[in-house]
Amino acid sequence: MPPALTVTDALEDEELGTLGVRKTGVRANWRILAITMYVGLSLFEYGFDKGAIAGFQAMPGFLMEFGYKTPSGKWAIERTPQQIISSFMILGAFLGSLLTGPIGSRLCRRYSLMLSSIIVIISIAIMTVTTSFGALYFSRFLCGVANGLLLNFSMVYLQESAPPHMRGLCFAMVTSWITIGTTIGFIINRETSTIMNRSAYQIPLYVCYPAPAILFLTLYWLPESPRWLINHGREEEALKSLRFLRKGAYDEVALQQEFEEMRVIAAREAETQHDWRLIFELFKGTNLRRTIICVGVGTANAGVGAMFILAFGTYFFQVAEINDPFTWTIISNCIGLAGLMLTWVFITRVGRRPLILAGCIICTLCMLLMGILYSVPGISHHGSGIGLIVVVSVYLFGFNFGLEPYVYLVAGEMPAQNLRAYTMGLAAAVSFAFAWLCSFTTPYYINPTELNWGPKYGFLWFGAGLVVTLFVYIMLPEVRGRTLEEIDEMFRNKVPTKDFKTYVCMEVEHARERGAANAAAFNKLGGDEKPGETYVEDNHAVHVKA
Repeated sequence: MPPALTVTDALEDEELGTLGVRKTGVRANWRILAITMYVGLSLFEYGFDKGAIAGFQAMPGFLMEFGYKTPSGKWAIERTPQQIISSFMILGAFLGSLLTGPIGSRLCRRYSLMLSSIIVIISIAIMTVTTSFGALYFSRFLCGVANGLLLNFSMVYLQESAPPHMRGLCFAMVTSWITIGTTIGFIINRETSTIMNRSAYQIPLYVCYPAPAILFLTLYWLPESPRWLINHGREEEALKSLRFLRKGAYDEVALQQEFEEMRVIAAREAETQHDWRLIFELFKGTNLRRTIICVGVGTANAGVGAMFILAFGTYFFQVAEINDPFTWTIISNCIGLAGLMLTWVFITRVGRRPLILAGCIICTLCMLLMGILYSVPGISHHGSGIGLIVVVSVYLFGFNFGLEPYVYLVAGEMPAQNLRAYTMGLAAAVSFAFAWLCSFTTPYYINPTELNWGPKYGFLWFGAGLVVTLFVYIMLPEVRGRTLEEIDEMFRNKVPTKDFKTYVCMEVEHARERGAANAAAFNKLGGDEKPGETYVEDNHAVHVKA
């Protein structure tokens, strides 16, 4: 019986290229894109919540149960329940985000998403049947916890599963579910807003059930994150999962190279504790820089005043005396959705940094214009209303084009592998904390019974937007086309922000050489022959030639 063939024998028998075949086309990567859209269902309820629940505050059927009737005969809502309804969901999302790390260290990504889906279903059921303020507030908090977990675990799963050249597109696609959910929420609200009983808000809530139910019943068959598996010592399962995810896009050489890169990082992190104390690693050594970037960029959404527009949009239009606020909210949100769809074309060509900067600048300028519209004398009330609609529409376009998808992308790309769930959870938690602060304090500024600033509130967010834009410009590196392992190596080597695009990662190069050797041994031992293609990589843009 002949001796077993070793990797060394394979190296002696044939000359190996150090780069495998990585196809970057949509057709070759259809698996990960299909999984992206499926996992994105977990964000539908979060988006729907922002659209539907915000609209409840301008809906007579809801206000008849949880509001009061003014002397003029109109239905309104007091400041305290207005604050709690919006802010308790965000407070719950804050807690859910903080729990992402501890839960993710023990439960795999699939089971974590399944658990979160069950919590969503319970919270919606309570919200649908209750007439009690206490139960309503509890359901909002519980819904927030679930949304925090769903948001973070879906993003972490895609970070760990998508190939480097597809991560940006995957995040643009998955976050589209948030905007789609918000838009559907607005549309359904508009159709039910004239119903003068509890069905006006119960019908929109019923629409929330299918997405979490589908996920709970089907997530078991989703391939697990290969990086989570390899970090938990399940290398055979990790390779099997990676092989499924890359089938049709990577040849065996490229597959083994990526797997070897993952093994190098997992081996380095193996001695690090895996209990709750791991969170303290976020603030040590080179991890501190990563944490600052993730948290800083993660709060960009809140920093440019997104919750001001998203949580109070319909109510805000109503207070500004714009005719048919529900319809204009839908139109402006559809313009935002168009911005999100447009970004699919740019993300793989331009990168993260330019798009996030563009989003920050657009949103910041829109807040300035909003304040000016209602401060300059001589502008008619009708003209101010039209201007407000235009400004909000442009704001939502810029927000969805450059911020909504990519702050989550950055928060998941930058951390070390064993800290990814912790870091992303912390970044999301801080973002939700600022969003909660915005939701809780906004009624003081815009409610006619309080300060009654109305659109002049935009001046405050103009100042905050300038700070966010400056932070992104100074701190955020460009990592387009880089593997998570390359990003890890650059942070460990303290590469300056401006040099990330051109830095050569030697540790990753050595791992790819070992991966190529492993692939040769695999082929010699009976692996399938791969198509004869050559791989060319120029400045991290991948091209495949037949």
